[in-house]
Amino acid sequence: MLRAPHVAPLSDPPLVSSAASQRMRTRGCCHDLQSLFDGLNAHYFRGQVQARITWGRRRSSGRPRRHRSVNMGSYAVEDRLIRIHPLLDRAFVPRYYVESIIYHEMLHERHPIPVRAGRRCFHSPAFLAEEQLFEDCDRARRWEEHNAHHLLVF
Repeated sequence: MLRAPHVAPLSDPPLVSSAASQRMRTRGCCHDLQSLFDGLNAHYFRGQVQARITWGRRRSSGRPRRHRSVNMGSYAVEDRLIRIHPLLDRAFVPRYYVESIIYHEMLHERHPIPVRAGRRCFHSPAFLAEEQLFEDCDRARRWEEHNAHHLLVF
């Protein structure tokens, strides 16, 4: 006798998340993401950000090459998962710069994504205003301006 498969109501979360099987890697060679996340969460968010954090996948092989652009970090809403690009786990990348990327991604959990003119607005005016509250925001931007050419080689 065949049974109809169980179909969960739309309000139920998925049984298997796309990130559920991903191994969380927080310790890098130079930066410990969990430690940075925990410090930022306590200082700026009163421990309320529930996201998990991990390094993204490393390139498996090949010579480093120059890229035009790169996403330093991302936040997956459905998984509450922050991924940080492993190119930031290098000795010349200062802690405050990595923290600025993590802080930015943490803000995505706090700010809804409004739709304007049929398009999602990931960085609303409120989001951008709160981003400025990061104590090293200007310093991190200046560092990025002066070092982007190094970051784009991986």
